[in-house]
Amino acid sequence: MRYAALLRCLALRLPAVLLLPWLISPPATAATLQVALLPGSSTVGIRTYGLGLLPLDGKFARFHGLLRYDPADHGRCSVELQVDAASLAMGSASLTATVVGADFLDAGHYPNLAYDGTCDAAGLAGTLAMHGVTRPFALTTQWHSGEVSAVGRLRRAEWGMTGRPLLGGTTVRITVTVRLPPAGDPPSDVKGPANPRRAAPFPSRGPRVHASQTGR
Repeated sequence: MRYAALLRCLALRLPAVLLLPWLISPPATAATLQVALLPGSSTVGIRTYGLGLLPLDGKFARFHGLLRYDPADHGRCSVELQVDAASLAMGSASLTATVVGADFLDAGHYPNLAYDGTCDAAGLAGTLAMHGVTRPFALTTQWHSGEVSAVGRLRRAEWGMTGRPLLGGTTVRITVTVRLPPAGDPPSDVKGPANPRRAAPFPSRGPRVHASQTGR
């Protein structure tokens, strides 16, 4: 009889014991969202500095990529982006031809720019492939309601672009803006390539050189 009473007591308490970990576990974090980086909902811009001082702005018309992020934790995100260098439009046709041409981006030999990065405490840390050279490239991020922007600056000589220093200066600024879906709504632009690296790439010609091969 004593053993039967003990078994009945355990049977009554066991379900509560099994449920205890579920009751005290922390709530699940928000699911990671992904937004396609496409013209119309995103922009990719470039700024060079004439005579090293005068800002000269341009935007790329063709690019694709993917942003993955946690709405509850902006330190958790990743970006993949490919840009068609020849789609750049500056303030005038002559300036566009110069920046896209052999003395600067040299889109005829190096038609693609590609960026791969992940978020850290300061913003985005990753690598930028441009002008046949792949080097580390960091951008600072600013998250706003409905939009995120990333801005990075580089010395173009480190990517092998040394021509026309008076026209283009020594520094290039790259800015990317992405429209985000409203809180609680699914991303509306996620119809883009699920994996940009497996999507149909822009035409590619010319060698691709890693920074370690350039001695820089």
